[in-house]
Amino acid sequence: MNGFRIIALLALVCCLPACASSRKLSPDTARTRILKMGLMEIEGKTLEVRNVRQVGGKQAVAEASLNMVFQLARNSRGKWEVEAVRFSDGNWVQVETLREALDMTRNRQTRQDLGKLVKGINEYKKIHGDYPQADNLSGLNDLLFPRHMATSIRFDAWGRPLILQRTGPEGLQILSLGADGIRGNEDDISLSP
Repeated sequence: MNGFRIIALLALVCCLPACASSRKLSPDTARTRILKMGLMEIEGKTLEVRNVRQVGGKQAVAEASLNMVFQLARNSRGKWEVEAVRFSDGNWVQVETLREALDMTRNRQTRQDLGKLVKGINEYKKIHGDYPQADNLSGLNDLLFPRHMATSIRFDAWGRPLILQRTGPEGLQILSLGADGIRGNEDDISLSP
């Protein structure tokens, strides 16, 4: 009987780490972690985590709402426009400053994603001897994901479809229209393998 208890106890001890690592993220834990990010001044009562969805064993998505205050002013034509934003009880942030910061972040993310696509294209060429034969980005993703890329990338960080264009018989270029969404100006982002 003592041998059985020891084996049962060992089995329980071995299972505890697995149980602890499979614990689901609670809304309270998600809320605490979001508040500790320190990206902006957020009072605890202004952040509500409405839903937490587990994505595999190591990731989760927390859907939250945050109280924000918007300052509006009439423009020269008499139309109301948002001038500034305030998160919780923090300082006012001018909309243009916020927009510029978001565009810088989106630009960086888009460049990283284009780099991943180019890396996938180069891996494809290394294995198959030629660049992938695709007419559009959707077809390119079908050839690269999941063998040559860990994630499928079809949109830039502004949510617009990326463009695949041929630059010759062997050449490829991947293009984002940048912050303004207009093709052919200085904020376009492109990368070639």
